[in-house]
Amino acid sequence: MSTTAALPKKKCEFWDKCYRKNKQHKEEYLHPCDMQDDEKIETKKTTKLDEKDEEKITVDYSKKKNDGVSKAAVATNAADSGASTKAAEAGVGATCSNKDTSAAPQVIQYVSKKEKCKYWEKCYQTSKAHKDEFYHPGDDIPANDDGKQKENKKTRAQTNRPQNDIPDGASVQFDSGYTLKRDGDIYSCTCKGFLIQKAPINERTCKHLKEYLGDHFEKIRVEKNTKPKKVHISSHININLLLAHKYDEKATDPKGWWISEKLDGVRAFWNGRCFYSRLGNAFYAPEWFTRDLPKDIHLDGELFGGRGQFQSTVSIVKTAESPKWKDIKYYVFDAPHMGKETFEKRMNVIKEYFEEHEPKYAVFVEQTKCKSKEHLEGKLTRVLNIGGEGLMIRQPNSIYEPTRSKTLLKIKKFYDAEAIVIAHERGKGVNQHRCGALRCRMACGKEFSVGSGMTDKNRNNPPKIGSIITYRFQELSNSGSPRFPTFVGIRLDKTEPEDAEIRPVLNEEDA
Repeated sequence: MSTTAALPKKKCEFWDKCYRKNKQHKEEYLHPCDMQDDEKIETKKTTKLDEKDEEKITVDYSKKKNDGVSKAAVATNAADSGASTKAAEAGVGATCSNKDTSAAPQVIQYVSKKEKCKYWEKCYQTSKAHKDEFYHPGDDIPANDDGKQKENKKTRAQTNRPQNDIPDGASVQFDSGYTLKRDGDIYSCTCKGFLIQKAPINERTCKHLKEYLGDHFEKIRVEKNTKPKKVHISSHININLLLAHKYDEKATDPKGWWISEKLDGVRAFWNGRCFYSRLGNAFYAPEWFTRDLPKDIHLDGELFGGRGQFQSTVSIVKTAESPKWKDIKYYVFDAPHMGKETFEKRMNVIKEYFEEHEPKYAVFVEQTKCKSKEHLEGKLTRVLNIGGEGLMIRQPNSIYEPTRSKTLLKIKKFYDAEAIVIAHERGKGVNQHRCGALRCRMACGKEFSVGSGMTDKNRNNPPKIGSIITYRFQELSNSGSPRFPTFVGIRLDKTEPEDAEIRPVLNEEDA
């Protein structure tokens, strides 16, 4: 009877995780339960040896990072190696701890200067910190202390140094309970006034920091750390400004009205951040030009470069942040945001601001109360003689109306002259199929175009070429051309053009 030798079993690839329990699978594959005790022990030793090798690699990696692990610890068995590693880690931790606690931070005791409580006998606070910080009725106030801190006067050489130094890492303990700390260039305080601020910590300050370090040092420190905030400025906004009607001496008695010079500049509205034209287009002035202007008051005024400098002023304000802005100033004559208040009250608010802040590139427009028509005529003559454009008069006790209003009237004198028509210029838009303007030549030979003042009849049947017309204008430009010419009519009694006689400009003393 023959016997067949049993074939060696294969190791199940799932090993201890195998879930199959059928007899055929167990007879075909080797599982942990089929192994003899000595085999199990050998397997455990082998497994432990593998783990030892892996741990050894880890220890070697740690050894490169931490020089405190000795070579002897690497050469030991797995258990000894683990213990050595823990001991080494404990040693390193102890070393770090000793290093951190070797030098205690310095604490400076400081007796704060008391101030008089602004609520005085009405103060309701009872905390010790408040009592230690402020004088109250019944406290013994030293004879040489009036409850107010004296200003810290520093020489130019001491400007950038603190009044009392705080070493890096040290703290100052106030007798009122608050603590100042320094960490590098960052100073902090535990008072509520410092903690509630929303600015970054290195941009904050408080009265305790100012008292200990000095006002001057704190101002420089905060300004140095404060990052300039980007302010979005719209290139266009919708605005409506107060506009003037023409003065009619027969309809209006100017007595009691306010008189000011009509400035020949560029109308500008200040919204606290930027200048805007009548149409809402932005004028980008340099930061140094607007630095002294109010951020919480809207202003109405004129960017003015001087009498007879209209064209140069326009060129300057159209150039963003040009250094030539130094040649013009902002003349302020109203405050639109106070539109419901009377004109007099609005002027007082502006006047008080100018008296307090004295802005370098802004001017308050003087207002004079009119006594009579003769007084008004005298003012107008004087302004025209010194090269001014005319006058503006404002009704007393009037509000600011964001539209064209009869509470504001303009008074201007115009020149009349004659010119010869040399061509017809085609119109645009509704006038594209008829005459848009007349091309004319002055007696001096200067050529210009005039279209304003022409009626539909004039455009359909314009004056013939070679005819003489009368036109009205405000003044001559720097190039000698008439500014704002207006067509008046055809002169049938003249055959040659004749220029206007421009009044000479006088000094203010001679006017």
